[in-house]
Amino acid sequence: MRGVLAIDLGTTGIKVAVIDDAGRVLSSAGEVLPMIGVAGGGVEQDPNGWWEALGRCARSAIETSPFSAADIGLVAVTAQYTSTVAVAADGMPLANTIMWMDQRGRRHNPAIPTAEQAARWIDVHGMAPSGNDDIGHVAVFRAEMPDVYEAAAAFVEPMDYLAARLTGTVTATQNTMFPMLSVDNRTWGLTEYSEELLAMSGLDPAKLPRLVPLGSPRGQITAAAAVHLGVSLRATVTGATIDSVTSAMGTGAVSSNSCGLIVGTTSVMVTHLDSKRHDMAHGLTSAPSPLPDRYFLVAENGIGGKALDVFVNNVVYPDDGLGASAPPDAYQRVLAAAGGAPAGARGVMFLPWLVGSMAPGFQRRMRGGFVNLTLDTSRVDMARAVLEGVAMNAAWLLPHFSALAEETYSEVRLGGGGAASPLWGQIFADCFGVPVRRLANSRTTNAHGAALLALVEHGIVALDDVPAMLTTEQLHEPDAANTSTYQRTLESFIDFHDRVAPFYDALNAPEKRRP
Repeated sequence: MRGVLAIDLGTTGIKVAVIDDAGRVLSSAGEVLPMIGVAGGGVEQDPNGWWEALGRCARSAIETSPFSAADIGLVAVTAQYTSTVAVAADGMPLANTIMWMDQRGRRHNPAIPTAEQAARWIDVHGMAPSGNDDIGHVAVFRAEMPDVYEAAAAFVEPMDYLAARLTGTVTATQNTMFPMLSVDNRTWGLTEYSEELLAMSGLDPAKLPRLVPLGSPRGQITAAAAVHLGVSLRATVTGATIDSVTSAMGTGAVSSNSCGLIVGTTSVMVTHLDSKRHDMAHGLTSAPSPLPDRYFLVAENGIGGKALDVFVNNVVYPDDGLGASAPPDAYQRVLAAAGGAPAGARGVMFLPWLVGSMAPGFQRRMRGGFVNLTLDTSRVDMARAVLEGVAMNAAWLLPHFSALAEETYSEVRLGGGGAASPLWGQIFADCFGVPVRRLANSRTTNAHGAALLALVEHGIVALDDVPAMLTTEQLHEPDAANTSTYQRTLESFIDFHDRVAPFYDALNAPEKRRP
């Protein structure tokens, strides 16, 4: 074996990379994936569209690498999670995927816990049902798509769907079934569901995939899948996993003394712990990792790079007939403009909670926007404010994250598409008040992490060697004056969040939501 084909299925795009057995990224390809809005707060994607995009990207990545199909020995899969796919026994999808930001599950949630039940759920599993989880999504299938529900052999997460399409066998792990809230996570490495949690959830165990051991391969690739991806029939599909794990691997956060931050569609802070822990008051919990006897810290900070995408495409260059169409270098222009505004964006503050406030605010009905605009506010100020709002949200999270990990971090390692921007890297450092190590190959951080995990699982690379295998693009030292500005702004940012939370809670209550 000379290489790994690593697949990273994100919320708004798919990336595929070819990585050699020394952990070096050789080539990559990617495509944007469209969202499908559904009445009543629904958000879906077409899993067949994922599969077709995967084939195109895989073949392109291999063709532009120095490897041939015969050189690819491992196929690694990582994906966004808390999205639910209904599949047949052969892994083929039966309907669109219900995505993680879909709101319909709250109406049908069969597992609304009492305070005592919620405490028990958190103790055993790590989270309590909210409706915005796989229990809620399965309830949507059962209530609104009964034919799909009856036909489904299993309800799985996106990485398990791709693994099933690649191997012809539907399986999952204690890691990938975390959003189904159905495994006793007090013990690492279980391969059975909890009868207690299943009884509380109302889930039919016959509709759940078979669990396989953490860190074990999912199987050999099928002939049809090998042709689709352009790899050898000898390729092994490794243990597919949640993308927070591969974010940690891709930033070197393999133990609690390292902190990684991935700025993709969302911002996720990552590390690994040696025990199951939680801080539900700030939306933090831990889930079993494929790394032996370790748990990854679940710190979903909320919308990240998608905030910049929304600003560029909905404000600066909207396709609505009211403005100029977007040029090919639209993002570069907006980032360059943002660099011309001072720290603090001349008082403009951006609220990045476009799909709700996650960790540490944990107010899912919050929404985003700009505040403190004046008569002379410009889009240059607003562009800077977008970058600062996302960074301040992460700076708000960092001390709570550090407290749960029982660590004080001397630096944060930055990956994901947002790490391609030197300006954003510096803003993060200034907001954190500690150096930010912006990693090279940032757009393939998760795919790189998936490949590194596969190499570790197959004994080709030692886990302790992973951090040293990552290349730094730039180390950003915090600017003392800017850090002082952001510390003052952060106090107002948090205060504003807490004061307006009741307003958004009332405005976005289910009965107020338009169909």
